[in-house]
Amino acid sequence: METPPRGRISEVPLFPLDLVLFPEMEIPLHIFEPRYRLMVQRCLRENTPFGIVLLGNENPQTGKADFARVGCLARIVESEPLEGGRLNIQIVGEQRFRVLDTHENQPYRSGLIELLEDDPTSMANWQPLVDSATEALKDYLTLQLRRAGKKVSGFRLPTDPVLLSFTASCVLPIANTDKQSFLELTDTPSRLLAARDVLRRAALQLEKERTIPVERSESWEPIMGERFRRYRCQN
Repeated sequence: METPPRGRISEVPLFPLDLVLFPEMEIPLHIFEPRYRLMVQRCLRENTPFGIVLLGNENPQTGKADFARVGCLARIVESEPLEGGRLNIQIVGEQRFRVLDTHENQPYRSGLIELLEDDPTSMANWQPLVDSATEALKDYLTLQLRRAGKKVSGFRLPTDPVLLSFTASCVLPIANTDKQSFLELTDTPSRLLAARDVLRRAALQLEKERTIPVERSESWEPIMGERFRRYRCQN
């Protein structure tokens, strides 16, 4: 079974995490809890995605943790079995979805979902916004890498406005609850514009902090967009 067709209501396993997954974002996960080991094994066996939703606070009425109602499908692209049934997996974000209903007839929670897409836009000329957002992302990443003592010879970033907006959103130096609002936006220009402005402010702050001594490296390396979307997260 492949990713559900766009606009269709489907059922997927849900994995609440303290993480906002964006489309095309790649991350490694260490799976150790028994119920989620079962979930991952099923997804591997059936070649199906699961849904990542941002974990919330505990609901005092149910005693269970709440989670965001908009999430992102995660496709397992690599898996490594470990001792005791644990697994290391590499996932990539696919389409966003809205949770319509949930049930727990499996050890893990499942949900009925509807896939989300950005609204059609009448924006006639994307290029000025794409250019300014790309420049803001390059500036921010350059400063971050400089703080880590690395130099960059160039960037390869998405040119597609939607993908660029997700790439910029996932590296924003903001809380997950704020990143969630970017995930839920269905207006591409608004997401690009908001991400660009946050990146510009963050870059200004980093510029002010440049007086802090850091260890420098003389090595130069090309940086690809995929590398900005790798995070370490344990469930």
